[in-house]
Amino acid sequence: MKKIIAIVLVLALFAVLSVSLFACTPREEILKLYMPGEYIDEEIFEEFEAWYKEQTGKKVKVELKTFSAVEEIQLAVEGSKADYDLLCPSDYMVEYLVKNNLVQAYDQSIVGTVDSSRFVAEYVELQKLYDPELKYAIPYMYGTLGLVYDYSKTGKKLTSWSALFGNDYAGHRSVKKSMRDAYAAACLYNEGARLTALEGAAKKAAVQAVFEDTSAATIAAAKNTLLAVKSGSVWDEDAVKFEMAANDDNAPYVALMWSCDAGYVMNDYEDDAGNEKEGNRNLWYVVPEEGGNVYIDNFVISKYAVNVEAANWFLKYLCEKDVAIKNSEYSGTISVVKEAYDALYEEYTDEENEMLEGVDPAWREMFIETMFPSVETLNRCGMMRDFKTGKDDVVAMWGAIVKSLENQKETAAEVG
Repeated sequence: MKKIIAIVLVLALFAVLSVSLFACTPREEILKLYMPGEYIDEEIFEEFEAWYKEQTGKKVKVELKTFSAVEEIQLAVEGSKADYDLLCPSDYMVEYLVKNNLVQAYDQSIVGTVDSSRFVAEYVELQKLYDPELKYAIPYMYGTLGLVYDYSKTGKKLTSWSALFGNDYAGHRSVKKSMRDAYAAACLYNEGARLTALEGAAKKAAVQAVFEDTSAATIAAAKNTLLAVKSGSVWDEDAVKFEMAANDDNAPYVALMWSCDAGYVMNDYEDDAGNEKEGNRNLWYVVPEEGGNVYIDNFVISKYAVNVEAANWFLKYLCEKDVAIKNSEYSGTISVVKEAYDALYEEYTDEENEMLEGVDPAWREMFIETMFPSVETLNRCGMMRDFKTGKDDVVAMWGAIVKSLENQKETAAEVG
């Protein structure tokens, strides 16, 4: 007990000293990041601080604050003019921040340019949708939104959004409790027959149009689709991936999930408590045939940034091959930096890769496709956009869904 108390006191003292050190450090010597949790290897911070001193002769300390939802960036920057230097928004949020003059262009003389010699060409083209001049955002990681399913329970390969919104897996499905993800999936399902019949450029354009449609009729149809699966579904943000990985008897058979989460638990992983777990090779991931979503997370410099110089040097540092690989391996996602992407692809596809040794060849092919989606897959994916004038209507729709879920939960509790 004395040892435990001593450890607690040391940790508490360390926390106080850390705060004190930041409080005593001039603001121009602090680089403040605002980004999702567990999305960057914090070991690179000290490495960057030393590297920055070598490059500029100046001192800097990196300070990190995390958020759980991208929309918190808008509240922090637009609503509170929060004191952050670098932000990590997804594509649609970059579009909003640029449109509302809430970010500043990065310094190309320090960072370099975003082009296909430095970044994966397919994602550079996609970035032009939300950063047309390629002068505000430095792409960080990418992924897709689709379905993960337990093949040992479904007994067949799933290929359509109907697996989530149809009746086959009622009582055994999970819908992500995220407005944009749930709305996008419902819209793709509703347009399924039309989208499935299309091919090539026509299909790609039609899928993208779905992501940009916030008409009253489309929102109403999405609401009805989501309400129809209200019962018999787990509405989840993060925990389901661990339940499915653990092969829990009560775990969903099929779930709406990001590829990074799916890939993370397919192979050996750490749970929320930091325990090493064996990946579940019965889990499969697919971007449905109707179409899916591709996302790019980025770093941008806030309009209210104080340490702009260090922010630009940090962006340059993130684009270093070894740093990009380290962040990819830590977060379980794949970097858009071309040298890192190529090295990781070579590692994943190496026949002697111990991580994938002895697995079913079909599963291996699926796993690699999950982490490195082919051009064919990307061509049936759209990118989320700023909802613009339709935002309030989509938010109101989602509010009604959440309220209905709360009422359902209260009713179940009363019956129980």
